Amino acid sequence: MYKQVVVSAMILMLVVPGFLKAQKIEANGYFLEDSIKIGISTPFILTARYPRNQDIVFPDSLYDFSPYELEEKWYTATLSNDSLSYDSAVYYLSSFEIDSIQYYQMPVFLLAGTDSIILKTERDSIFLQHVVAEIPDSLAAETLPLKENTTYKRVALEFNYPYLFIGGGIVLAIIILVIILFGKPIRKKIILRRLSKAHQKFLERYDAATSQSSPDAEKAEHVLGTWKKYLEKLENRPYTKSTSKEIIQKYKSEDIKMALQGLDRAIYAAHTNSELAKSFEDLKRFSEKRFHDKLMEVKNG
Repeated sequence: MYKQVVVSAMILMLVVPGFLKAQKIEANGYFLEDSIKIGISTPFILTARYPRNQDIVFPDSLYDFSPYELEEKWYTATLSNDSLSYDSAVYYLSSFEIDSIQYYQMPVFLLAGTDSIILKTERDSIFLQHVVAEIPDSLAAETLPLKENTTYKRVALEFNYPYLFIGGGIVLAIIILVIILFGKPIRKKIILRRLSKAHQKFLERYDAATSQSSPDAEKAEHVLGTWKKYLEKLENRPYTKSTSKEIIQKYKSEDIKMALQGLDRAIYAAHTNSELAKSFEDLKRFSEKRFHDKLMEVKNG
């Protein structure tokens, strides 16, 4: 029984230290080179060996590497066995300090729930290579060949004409290109919009003129004049100077013929009847047709 206890104790003495060592977190950081130049990056190696069930995080680009500046970072994938994990990374650091010997240590972070424990490596040192062996003293102002003159002198500003000509040429080229590529469609849209707006105004005036309850010679003349002015502007023809007979001969439409003859009888013979309202409607329908014909002409032109 005693022998078994002694053997067990010896086994524990051999196993426990190894186990404890395996459970310990080891973080090492060191400069790969022995010297550094101001503003020139040098690699700093960071490694960590830790239990596999732990989570270790290395500093990233958001970490403050003062007094050094991080230029670049390289890292390797985590290596693991049954009990341990191993991480390593290379940080390229640059320094602008002028100390002959510079020291640095980098932390690793052990995640513990919502918090973290900071574990720092041992400090490592690096020598600074001085490019300038000796910094000369500043020269005294009296020894410099300077001429004292504190009088303000106005300097005329020069206009940069080459840039003006280049910019103007570019703008002109863009305008010409836009006109060539989009000029015709733009003109069509403008004309169509203008025609639609003019036609809408004509309908408003025409409906207002024909809405009176008692048509007479004066009303018939006003309606006919409104109709002729609109067609003259729509088709660019002298309708206001044309007689009803000339308009009838041009279009050879029975509806236009009856409408214009009825308006002429009302204007010149004071002959008004219930057919006058139909004449108004026929003229309006004809103007609608000519408007749509003009739209198709512009779209297909």
